[in-house]
Amino acid sequence: MKLTKVSLLVLGILASHSALAAEKNLSGVITDDNDQPLAGVEVHLRTLNLSTTTNELGQFQFEELEEGRYVLDIEAGPEGHINRSIRHDGNEHTIEITPDNTEVLVITGNPLEHSSLEMASPSVIISGEELVKNRGANIGETLAQTPGINLSSFGSGAGRPVIRGQQGNRVTVLSNNSSTQDASNSSPDHWIAAEPLLADRVEVLKGPATLLYGGGAVGGAVNVVDHRIPTHLAQGIEGGIEARAADSTTGERSTVGTVTTSAGNFAFNLDAFKSETDDYEIPGFAESSFLRAEEAHEHEGETEEEHAEHAEEFGGTLDNTSTDTKGGSFGLSYIGERGYIGASYTEFDRSYGLPGHAHGHEEEGHEGETEEEHAEHAEDESILLDLKQKRYDVKGQLNDPFAGFQELKFSYAKTDYEHMELEGDEISTQFTNDAQELRIEAVHNAWSGWQGALGLQLSDSDFAAIGAETFIPGSNTKNYGVFWLEEMDKGDWHTELGLRVDHQEIDVRSSGAFTGAQRDDNAYSFAAGTVWHIDDKWSLPINLAHAQRLPAVEELYSNAGNDEEHYVPHLATLTIEVGNPNLDKETANNIDIGLRYHTDDVHASVSLFHNQVSDYIYLAHHEGEAHEEQHGDEHEEHGEEFPIFEYTQDDATFTGLEAEIDWTFGYEGDRYWKAGLFADYTRATLDKGGYLPRTPAKRLGGNIGFVEGDFSADFTAIKVDDQNQLAEDELPTEGYTLINMNFGYNIYFDNADLMLFLKGENMANTEIRDHASFLKDRTTRAGRTLSAGFRLTF
Repeated sequence: MKLTKVSLLVLGILASHSALAAEKNLSGVITDDNDQPLAGVEVHLRTLNLSTTTNELGQFQFEELEEGRYVLDIEAGPEGHINRSIRHDGNEHTIEITPDNTEVLVITGNPLEHSSLEMASPSVIISGEELVKNRGANIGETLAQTPGINLSSFGSGAGRPVIRGQQGNRVTVLSNNSSTQDASNSSPDHWIAAEPLLADRVEVLKGPATLLYGGGAVGGAVNVVDHRIPTHLAQGIEGGIEARAADSTTGERSTVGTVTTSAGNFAFNLDAFKSETDDYEIPGFAESSFLRAEEAHEHEGETEEEHAEHAEEFGGTLDNTSTDTKGGSFGLSYIGERGYIGASYTEFDRSYGLPGHAHGHEEEGHEGETEEEHAEHAEDESILLDLKQKRYDVKGQLNDPFAGFQELKFSYAKTDYEHMELEGDEISTQFTNDAQELRIEAVHNAWSGWQGALGLQLSDSDFAAIGAETFIPGSNTKNYGVFWLEEMDKGDWHTELGLRVDHQEIDVRSSGAFTGAQRDDNAYSFAAGTVWHIDDKWSLPINLAHAQRLPAVEELYSNAGNDEEHYVPHLATLTIEVGNPNLDKETANNIDIGLRYHTDDVHASVSLFHNQVSDYIYLAHHEGEAHEEQHGDEHEEHGEEFPIFEYTQDDATFTGLEAEIDWTFGYEGDRYWKAGLFADYTRATLDKGGYLPRTPAKRLGGNIGFVEGDFSADFTAIKVDDQNQLAEDELPTEGYTLINMNFGYNIYFDNADLMLFLKGENMANTEIRDHASFLKDRTTRAGRTLSAGFRLTF
């Protein structure tokens, strides 16, 4: 008995000594990418409610912490905001803040601001030189080479990102965490009011992001981040100027400038841009070989003269693809010790043409014309879009707002949007959207290891469409959403839980039989995820999500108040779209499993996803005959046939994978090599049999790069397969190989950095069609394009 008591006493002493021995000071040094120490940097251990600040030598310390894995949240103002996972063993850590290491930069679109390595759901950041070199004419083109993201293009004027086969109302595009509040969801030819030239970085949340941004993000979210509202005081005058020009293929001329300065506690930002492109040149036929074969069958038995009249010209310039965009913003912030509050005004003015729409008119009614008369009629029949947006933003953050909470964030945006579709000099249709949105997020302190955020999102949109070709009714849509997120780090496990409830109210103002219709719906979404950090290099994320999306106005009421004889065609897509007021909400159950590998030299990941969607809403081909719409004007009157598509619901399944690896190797002094591979694939099927339309084909891409001192060179090749997994009445799309190159040279001055770049796109001059585009059989992307430019940062 005495021996037992002694043994227990000894074991207790040893256990106590072991516990004391395991508690050591966690210390380190924060440096910039030039190995210079950074003073005044805030370092947080959020799950322990601990914070400290680096001294003049960049040093920080937390006393007497148990050994193990910790995530440091490091806020270094203009230098960057990162998460860094470390293994605490009592040794001092040196942590470098590098703006080009996007895997550790925090995702500002998440209220808890974690890096992509710490989040269970897959995400990516495009910033720095990568963003400068890959900027496109629209946000879709800018992201088109990112694994898991494809392009749905409408010439160069408009292009939407497609995330894992989802686009339109299922992918939300944000401007600094707030909706762009444009009319882009109502039609794929409408430009997304987020200008890549002004972006500081672009964040992408893949898979359901409904917990953060509602049902419109059931497929993912894209957040375009800029500095229009400053959040840090500038050191003197900071900013940048970028200019680029392309050869005759696109004729791009773009210039953008931004300046930020401070006076006392006030910070000011001013930016402006101007961008123009010409009608671009294409390497082959505007129409696909499959569409030409269909048309050839329709014109069997023609004489040589009639065949020559209908035959399409090979190569040359694709008419009505020019763009002209300008805009800018002014922002002002008050920045104090406990946070900031700021406001900005932004204005966009963009005009662009829609290719592939005058074809049907050119064949009729103009026999015997001269070339000048033919060109004049072609110009009269082309469609030009002219849009203007005025946006007012207020944004702020208060640190330690009240007991138990770390931060209180809020943002308010009000937008006046106008969009006109012109045929010749006449306005055929005018869209307006007067919208406002309020978002509030409260981040609480850790409660028993759980850190979380409570959020509220309110939006109100007055949408109107006026004109002879209006098929979407005027309406008012209100959305109310509340969400709750909780996360815990325990040892090698990171766990996430979340819940969101949405309420939507739609009032229809003008839609024939549905004028005055009202509809109220509720949606519920929740998610659970975990990341197992196997060791310092490997981690395994698993994410489960149950997400609901409520149908939008165009899905419910497009042409729904008209009888078939009075259907109004959607000229952008060359179809007639008919809504269904009886649509129910979509319900998606998604599982995403991945594997990540991260070292200083190698970054790799693979992700498998399976998304089962009940009552998926899509456009199904009407079984009846094509509808003939009569057009008349003072010059001519003719009929044109449009296929009829109806919004319907069926159960659907999306399955796919994404994989990528980037490797840096061959170091010799300031010389090294880079190489990478990526692949993605999405299969979208109806449970009753058949495929969903406009699903991108699988891709395989690779790149090789070389850096020596201030010079860099990158070569990329992307092989896109043929797409033969087709919906009813959908034509196949031929695959292609896209070859791009980038050269850069950096020059450093005392107070400024200059980057010179040369960019080559589609170097093989390949005919490229995006299967996700409504116009993929009538237009292609531009041919071989060379562009050059510079970016001066000061």
